[in-house]
Amino acid sequence: MDKVFFSRFVNPFIELKDSLLDFIYPPHCLICGRYLFLEEKNICNFCWDSLSILPDPFCPVCKSFLQGLKTKCGICYSGGGSPTICGGNENIQLVKSLGTFDDHYKVLIHNFKYKRKIFLGRRLGKRLGENLSLDQRFSDFDFLIPVPLHPARKRERGFNQSEILAEAVSEKMNVPVLKKILKRIKNTKDQTNLNAEQREKNVSGAFSVSSAENREKIYGKKIILIDDVITTGATLKECARVLKEGGAKKVVGATLMVAV
Repeated sequence: MDKVFFSRFVNPFIELKDSLLDFIYPPHCLICGRYLFLEEKNICNFCWDSLSILPDPFCPVCKSFLQGLKTKCGICYSGGGSPTICGGNENIQLVKSLGTFDDHYKVLIHNFKYKRKIFLGRRLGKRLGENLSLDQRFSDFDFLIPVPLHPARKRERGFNQSEILAEAVSEKMNVPVLKKILKRIKNTKDQTNLNAEQREKNVSGAFSVSSAENREKIYGKKIILIDDVITTGATLKECARVLKEGGAKKVVGATLMVAV
């Protein structure tokens, strides 16, 4: 009931409050700072059109771009590559992101997650969905699954940013979202200041497939994991491992931003 109340009543109230504030205090573009026209929201059209889009999916382990229609990284997966370079990961073989941590996406995601600019999150999610729809490697998938927040973290923030993104991606890809398949069973510490090894330990055992019924839903299915940011890939890899062990046939990832 709490989740339904929030989505139906609280989110629209937040957006109405933002609209009233925008009327009283004319908003500025989050990127360039100029006053926004009436039809613009959060970001001016020029800055929106100027946002870079990464050309290809990449390996979640070494971040090498997979050019052409490749679905596996030559360094991580081919026999010629040294396993000490990347280690490889058979659970999730590629991820696609809109931009990098060093560009303006960082500002936009911060405003979406921590300043409750839900409209901006939906807009970014739709852009991600449009981009995925143009890539054959992301065609013919069965479900989108957002990376879950721990219930305590979701109550604190008021929403799960990955769920909002997944819903927006779904609109553009016509792929259904399954929100309750993955469950976060460990309230992990914030990963911001952790190194790669610490991140993997932090999320190890943090997720599970929530029920036997949900295992049946994903058995033999192809899944796109949705999250806001990929840094070392520890969270996506752990989620993918759990989904594959739960019976999923194939798992890939999609995020707004990649830290390189």
